[in-house]
Amino acid sequence: MDLTKEKQPEQKDRQNEQKLAQTIQHKFIESRSIKAAEEKRWKREGDFYKGEQWKSKPAYDGQIQPVTNICFSIVESIIPQLTDNRPQIVTLPTEPGDEKKAEILTNIIEYVWDVRDMDYKLIMNERTRIKHGMGIYKVFWNPDLMKGLGDIDILPVPLDQFFISPRAKSVQDSDYVIYASQKSIDYIEKRYGKKVQPDNKYNEIAIFDEQEDSPSRDNKVLLIEYWTKEVMEIERDGKKVKEKGIRLVTIAGDTVLRDEPHFYKHGRYPFVAIPAFPIEKKFWALGILSQIISPQMIVNLLDQQILDNARLGGSGTIFVGASAGVNKKSLTSTPWKIVEVNDPNQIKQEPGQGIPAFIPNHLDTKKRDAESVSGIHDVTQGKAPSGVTAASAILALQESANQRVRLLGRTLEAGLKEIGELIIELVREFYQEERFIRILGDDYKATFISFKSDELKNVKEFQEFNPESGELENQTIEIDPDFDVRVEVGSSMQYSKAFLYEQAKELFQMQVIDDQALLETIRFPKAEEVLDRKQQMMQQQQMMQEQQMAMQATQEGQMMPEEPMAEDMPPGDMEDPNDFQALVESLPPHYQQQVEEMLSQGASEEEVIQMLLAPK
Repeated sequence: MDLTKEKQPEQKDRQNEQKLAQTIQHKFIESRSIKAAEEKRWKREGDFYKGEQWKSKPAYDGQIQPVTNICFSIVESIIPQLTDNRPQIVTLPTEPGDEKKAEILTNIIEYVWDVRDMDYKLIMNERTRIKHGMGIYKVFWNPDLMKGLGDIDILPVPLDQFFISPRAKSVQDSDYVIYASQKSIDYIEKRYGKKVQPDNKYNEIAIFDEQEDSPSRDNKVLLIEYWTKEVMEIERDGKKVKEKGIRLVTIAGDTVLRDEPHFYKHGRYPFVAIPAFPIEKKFWALGILSQIISPQMIVNLLDQQILDNARLGGSGTIFVGASAGVNKKSLTSTPWKIVEVNDPNQIKQEPGQGIPAFIPNHLDTKKRDAESVSGIHDVTQGKAPSGVTAASAILALQESANQRVRLLGRTLEAGLKEIGELIIELVREFYQEERFIRILGDDYKATFISFKSDELKNVKEFQEFNPESGELENQTIEIDPDFDVRVEVGSSMQYSKAFLYEQAKELFQMQVIDDQALLETIRFPKAEEVLDRKQQMMQQQQMMQEQQMAMQATQEGQMMPEEPMAEDMPPGDMEDPNDFQALVESLPPHYQQQVEEMLSQGASEEEVIQMLLAPK
């Protein structure tokens, strides 16, 4: 038995794996090189956001290096406008009959958003996008979720851990995509069943990690996910066809941990990149801080100059002769500056000079420049402009000043739309087993629906000619319907919402819209319950009014006989017995009873009439 021949395939496989790992490492180095300038910019922007804006040492002991952090203020003013309300991701059908399926998919997206805590992740990633120009998400199938059943997962991807091929303009346009993360060697062995050696390569790419906060990396290794699109041969409907699919290769060092062709059926990279301010023919976009750092530095320098002047030059100077007999140390507690001179017989005192007016004026100018560059003005921060007091006018100014933020909202909508599309594709592929989806109503009452991906498919019948029988035969085919995804983010911005509320209120006061339209416009919580209660109250009020009118009519009927009988029924007009009988029948019941008692006692009609006409 020749053992050499048996070892040859194993050696060849190891050589192929090492060659594949080396190729991926080369691609990794290549993609890192095109990011070097961006990483340097991100590091600087991160320092300015945190207030670490002075890199030089103080010019003298005690010199203040002030920071009026405009960068932080502007970034944190934009984020609430984009994330204060949850984005509405809605699935729309493209064919009649798919409305119910589209509604179920909308509920599934809402469910995934809830269980993956996307409200918080959106805030964190939007902060990265506003600061540095790009927010990246990974939308993938996580087999470890739901106790091994698996579910859709969404993770924010740090910018320093994401790499694309040179000259790529978008994620899906890239020749390859690399996601690098730090993992322990214990995790690698447990997940992939292979042992690897630790390395320090993560230190080379981690630009946002604080060195003192970083855990020990003695047992860490850089895990690289290499995603690429390749033409591969697959089997479909019993036939082998060639099509472009996704291939995933995972390596740690020079060890290939996983190599899976045709990883996802949808054939798309599981990453979504959302730019802030895109640059033509470039993948990496600009953030708001890239344009604010320059005026921020000038503001800091002018602030320092004003403080230096106030401390050193504002109080004045004392000139002390070398033989004047004055102990300079006894004067150090004064705010004056002390200078030694050659005249031994004189101590001279000079007042300080005020700072030139152009310096504080220029400081105000640079602060306004920062607002103009960022698009965040006083009116967008809730400060009413001078001379404008009407609420509608202030809201109109806020809406007009909010154009830059609305642009950021449009790019966010496009990115969330792509996330919704990837969720739908993962539902088609992996929701094979029946599972329950939680649906929360407006009152936060939970209901559950059962669902599996087969319910999305449409069964269509057609006729196909069978050459063997020479007849047309009925055939059925399952088709996955297409769905559109619509996202609403801009309407959740506070100023747009407030402006819409103000318009709805004015239209309601003009009686152009009704109660229901008003509550729907402002998205009032539990609007249906409010309308039902109001309708019930109106019905009760109407019933009470009707009862009051009926009681009032009865009381008026009881009082009517006194006046008409005094004016319209003199004794001479009662000659006709029919008239007397009609009169008695028109009387209230208690008068009729009194008349009957008088007649039974023998009283005449005239005596009865006199009794009725007598003043009470």
